[in-house]
Amino acid sequence: MRSEEEVRAKFESLYGRRLVQRREEFLSCTYRNCLYNVRLRVKGSGKVGFCRNPDVVGKTEGQPFVCDEEGTAKRCRCFDCRNTPESVRQDFEEILRSPARCGNKYPKLAIMIWFLQDTGKRTRRQRLWTAMCDVASSVVSLLAARWW
Repeated sequence: MRSEEEVRAKFESLYGRRLVQRREEFLSCTYRNCLYNVRLRVKGSGKVGFCRNPDVVGKTEGQPFVCDEEGTAKRCRCFDCRNTPESVRQDFEEILRSPARCGNKYPKLAIMIWFLQDTGKRTRRQRLWTAMCDVASSVVSLLAARWW
């Protein structure tokens, strides 16, 4: 079994890597991150991104400007990112606070958080006793259900 210090060091390392990946994803120059991009459902095509920037719309003379490709957003001079580094970090922290969302999105981090929270509360002997009681109650429940 690993010590709390080893798990905490691994957690800090993984936390930093996941945060950097999230920043790269949400602060990159893509159509999903553009402040002016609006995703609308189009019949037969799924969702399509349209640019709502007044400068771009003015140049197209009333025609909708479709912006739903990576290259289009990278070449756009009017790109404004809708996310900030602080908002990305806050969103990441909110995901980690919710056990269900954290377990779905970052399962390794969820397990480490659970381990670190559990080791801080009880000793190893107390955790073993709790686990044994849980197993015993499960066995009793199964036996009782078999007889009824």
